[in-house]
Amino acid sequence: MTLIDGAVFQRVSADDAAVALPRTRSYENLHVHVDWIRLASRSIELALGRRVTCAAYASQAGYSSLGRHYDDWDGVIVQLEGAKRWRVWTASEDGPTEMVTRVGDVLVLPRGVPHDVDTPERSLHLAFAVTNQPVEPPAARR
Repeated sequence: MTLIDGAVFQRVSADDAAVALPRTRSYENLHVHVDWIRLASRSIELALGRRVTCAAYASQAGYSSLGRHYDDWDGVIVQLEGAKRWRVWTASEDGPTEMVTRVGDVLVLPRGVPHDVDTPERSLHLAFAVTNQPVEPPAARR
């Protein structure tokens, strides 16, 4: 598990005392360990022809993390519980566009787009990271 506190990512074991602190928890490589997420990731891979990984982010109400940053992958964000407030900057805007994702919402964040998040209420979301790595289509059946 990874704990996110501001701009710091700290890898800890589940029994580490740091887990009790109010930070965002990141659970990585879910596309390897959870069957339905593996299937969803593979479906996205086949549709886009690019490798996909998945992580979950769990935050308590009132928590903000990382500050303004960007990711090196295209993100497909799926809000599973609670809500997350997003501020997203685009080249054509002076300031950020603000939106709140709630249960069932999907947000697509293109690679390199600056964004910042905070948590108005408890939140759990999945982030499917669509990488630049090509993925081979399944072999044709005879």
